[in-house]
Amino acid sequence: NESSLNQRVVISVDLGLTNSGVCSCLNYDGTVLDRLFINQSKEKDLLKKAINKLSRVKRLSGILNLKPNYWIRINNLQNFIVQNTVDKIVEFALKNNATHIVFEHLGKMRLPKGFFGAKRLRAKLQYWAKCKIQDKTILKARSLGIRYSKVLARGTSMYAFDGSGKLQRNGKKDLATFANNKTYHCDLSASYNIGARYFIREILKPLSEKLRFDYEAKVPHLQDRASHTLSSLIKLHEVISNAKTTLVSCIHDKEASPITALAV
Repeated sequence: NESSLNQRVVISVDLGLTNSGVCSCLNYDGTVLDRLFINQSKEKDLLKKAINKLSRVKRLSGILNLKPNYWIRINNLQNFIVQNTVDKIVEFALKNNATHIVFEHLGKMRLPKGFFGAKRLRAKLQYWAKCKIQDKTILKARSLGIRYSKVLARGTSMYAFDGSGKLQRNGKKDLATFANNKTYHCDLSASYNIGARYFIREILKPLSEKLRFDYEAKVPHLQDRASHTLSSLIKLHEVISNAKTTLVSCIHDKEASPITALAV
């Protein structure tokens, strides 16, 4: 059965090139319950060496019988990385009794050109099995009764989770400096934003247009889906809580007014 929104616990997954995946466990009000970094450094190093050896063999004419052996090794290493990442994501979800696993909607990636390191990045993207990881995780999670969802990918890694604005990555692309000079892991920040986007969408979706515009006026970042962060979710909950408090106070005043009149 579909759990009520305030009882949901989601695992938000940021798939990347530095780490195979960074997972965060979030609940309805934006509290981060747990974190997990997934990386197969040994297998990735072996994969890189196998790809380099294949490239050298391709440059030598007449040596065709060696190529299939390298491709078998490359495919085996890639399949191990994919399956190991899937297993760890699902194990993390089961450990935290998660109801949903949330991914970014990663479509066709544009291969960048014309800057230093573009060739190396294109090679990494070529062997990045993001779709395989998502599809296999979804199938395994379904068999265990865990639902899945996807959110907009644009801006999750660009904006800091604390609402301070755009962040600046370092040379290795693993750490980021926020506008308020805080240093944080950029993939972990992105995973917070992925989980927050899921809850923001689920909160705003059933609301009337008037009420949704009212909330967006009080939390300006909600108007642009690409800038939704964990801070946006926390501010949205504050606005909803204040609105409920005001409504209860008005109802109490209306109920108390006749009694006050009789007492007078």
